[in-house]
Amino acid sequence: MSTKPTVSVIIPVYNDVPALQRCLSALAQQDYPAELVQIFVVDNASTHDVSPAVPSDLRFHLLHESRPGSYAARNTGVRAATGEVLAFTDSDCVPRPDWLRRGVEALSSQPPPDAIGGAIELFFPHGPNPRTGPDHFEIRHEFQQRKYIEEWSFAATANVFVTRKVFDRVGMFNPQLKSGGDTDWGTRLVAGGGRLVYAPQVVVGHPARSSWIELGRKSVRVANGIADRTGHLGRRALADRAYREAKGGLSVWVHVWGGSRPAPTGVLNKVRYAAAFSYVRALRVGVHLRRLTRR
Repeated sequence: MSTKPTVSVIIPVYNDVPALQRCLSALAQQDYPAELVQIFVVDNASTHDVSPAVPSDLRFHLLHESRPGSYAARNTGVRAATGEVLAFTDSDCVPRPDWLRRGVEALSSQPPPDAIGGAIELFFPHGPNPRTGPDHFEIRHEFQQRKYIEEWSFAATANVFVTRKVFDRVGMFNPQLKSGGDTDWGTRLVAGGGRLVYAPQVVVGHPARSSWIELGRKSVRVANGIADRTGHLGRRALADRAYREAKGGLSVWVHVWGGSRPAPTGVLNKVRYAAAFSYVRALRVGVHLRRLTRR
């Protein structure tokens, strides 16, 4: 009889069938014992049929969650899961073949952590190196899992392992949040005395958002998530955040040349990066100002 724990993998998805197919293919090739694994794909009211991407394999299960939001979908997966360990990733991620095994091993290290966040490595659709402004922004500011864990007490749910016992103690994700539910859950874990650890050997790949449209959608979603979590602080907090975002979007053009901010080499790449940084900040300012006008 195996002494390894059973594992439930939970993946929310909204459309993007090719990316889901790539993710599930990687999960089908894991080196963890297949009989100990169940994989829940939670269709979050997609407008495309995602079922063709789900392998006809007893490990894979397709669920549905009509409420919009990946955290509501993750909760649906958690409720169906029976594994002793819960593993979270995203439908556009590509877990390494040893992802499950190394994630379980990291949870069993001494002293045992309550949860671990693994590494999230960006890859580009057009080759090994960043080319676009969004590429340069993403590689410097997105999926900094070690920083998230060690400085901000949360792990991005693109790569998280936690025992079912600990998850139940902390509670479900906040289904009202469209973004930042991982931040909310992680801070609850740590505030309750839980220990969250970075595990660099537990790796998934994640595609960079190389287009301005993709970067814009992510930026607006994140800004709305921040506003949802901090709205109780009042108009002054919203106004202060909008001011800081605007200031950062302008000052980057000075910092990128002065060396006080990490930036790519080469004049054209610096311009691309600074433009993307300003674009993100401008979108965030817009979100906060819209929230201000509603109050």
